[in-house]
Amino acid sequence: MIRLSDNQKIKLKTFYENKEYSNFEIEVESLGDFNDLPEFLKVGYAGSKVLNPNSKKKDYMLAVSLLDKVVKENNNKEALYNLIAASIKSETYHQTIPHLIEHYNLDNKDPKILEGLAKINFDLGNIDVAIKYYSELENLNLDKTINGTRLTCLFSKNYLSEITQEKYFEESSKIQNVFDKQSLFSTFKDINNNNKKLKVGFLSGDFKQHSVGTFFKGFISRINKKDFNIVGFSNLGINKHDDVTKIIKSNFNEWHDILHLSDERLIDFIRSLNIDILIDLSGYSLGNRINIFAARCSPIQIIWLGYNNSTGLKNMDYILADFNLIKESERHLYVEKILYLPKIWNAMEKHNNLPELVELADLKDNVFNFGSFNNFKKISSETVLVWSKILNTSNSRLFLKNSPGYNEEVINNLKSKFQKKNVDLNKIIFLKNKKTYEEHLQDYNKIDLSLDTFPYPGVTTSFESNSMGVPVLTLKGFNLNSRCGESINKNLKLEDFIAKNYDDYLNKAVLLSKKKKNTILLRRLHRQKIMVSSLFDIDNFTIELSKILKSLKKIK
Repeated sequence: MIRLSDNQKIKLKTFYENKEYSNFEIEVESLGDFNDLPEFLKVGYAGSKVLNPNSKKKDYMLAVSLLDKVVKENNNKEALYNLIAASIKSETYHQTIPHLIEHYNLDNKDPKILEGLAKINFDLGNIDVAIKYYSELENLNLDKTINGTRLTCLFSKNYLSEITQEKYFEESSKIQNVFDKQSLFSTFKDINNNNKKLKVGFLSGDFKQHSVGTFFKGFISRINKKDFNIVGFSNLGINKHDDVTKIIKSNFNEWHDILHLSDERLIDFIRSLNIDILIDLSGYSLGNRINIFAARCSPIQIIWLGYNNSTGLKNMDYILADFNLIKESERHLYVEKILYLPKIWNAMEKHNNLPELVELADLKDNVFNFGSFNNFKKISSETVLVWSKILNTSNSRLFLKNSPGYNEEVINNLKSKFQKKNVDLNKIIFLKNKKTYEEHLQDYNKIDLSLDTFPYPGVTTSFESNSMGVPVLTLKGFNLNSRCGESINKNLKLEDFIAKNYDDYLNKAVLLSKKKKNTILLRRLHRQKIMVSSLFDIDNFTIELSKILKSLKKIK
């Protein structure tokens, strides 16, 4: 075994503590054969790969391999904890899950093991299993930060059919108690801003090629800068900026990268800017800074676009919706006051270069092509059940594409769910993600009808599918989140494509599969109708949302 001199130990410790991970790794690699290194250094090297902002997927994969070996040999807990992080970053789980289950069976109250099992099952699409572990972690009543388990568990419940809005509201109402226990933030002093123009801030970790970025770029490029001073707060790493980021950034009056700021510093900074209205585009999704909204940084705070449900926060004043999403009789099930857009709660800018419609399917081929390009996490157990019945009772195929990316482990996990429902897996075609957006849209030419997921429907994918002339069969929902598909179809006057229940969904899908010729012939007409609908009337949408923002300032 290689022995380190005192100087080498000090040098390595300094690199690691100063977060000079690349230098740390180079120094370790120079010591000789990795197998001859002491165990603590193997774990430290792999941990550095996980923490290093310059690491790529291959580095995370290397860390998984190294840590898996250490855990197998010596049952090292620190190595296992690092293995969880490496597994999640590399999106490879098969080596980690057996270790976690083994340790869980020995100690089911280890918070890091519970969190690891929850996160990995969530990533795999086993949402009900993930919530089980999140709930067990929550029941430990640990002194956790306000970015803790309860918030993640609440977010995950949007994926479950059995969580009614009444149950969700009850859970979200407890969130405020988590924040009330904290003493991290000073009290907000409400002042009357004398800004010449209404100063509106937007905060998100998704100002990029992402659902939020895709919708937001059309709005931000059109809002009248003569009426508004628009400030952007980006919680996105600079190394993740892309072409969409550039478009969005160029349309702000001010832009601030905030990922590096602690909550305390960010709160002080935003307050110092005297924002009139601060709009959160993340909620409890990845990349959020919900803490700063809980502390209040602006006289008026709104949740919109990136999270379609209540935050449960007393300092989140409003939520943007439309009359299809939240009924008047349901206002009491949301902590926030409801701001209703007259037609639809968001709209998308028309794509400049929509691919031509190509009817690839030969009319002599009676096989009907269903499809869904939603995030596989949205394919709930109920969705699998109904889709399986459709495939088993019709002459059809199902094209699936996972919006976050192609992942064999996620795919195999989903295949096993369909297998349990006796589905011939040859009837399911898994598509890989394309390099360009145009190529992605062309994949809709393979589909005759898009099947929406439930209770968490598609939004971006539904807009895309309709823009390519492919209607979406959706299910009637029970709250803002689950009714997004319903609102889209109602705005398109496609009520016939809204199923009342699971049986109606099944019957409608099977019936449509028997009318393949009619479906193909209607695609071009459908596309023409879509492009003049409220879904893509971004100009009018911007006007309507601007009116709402102006009215709020007057009310305040």
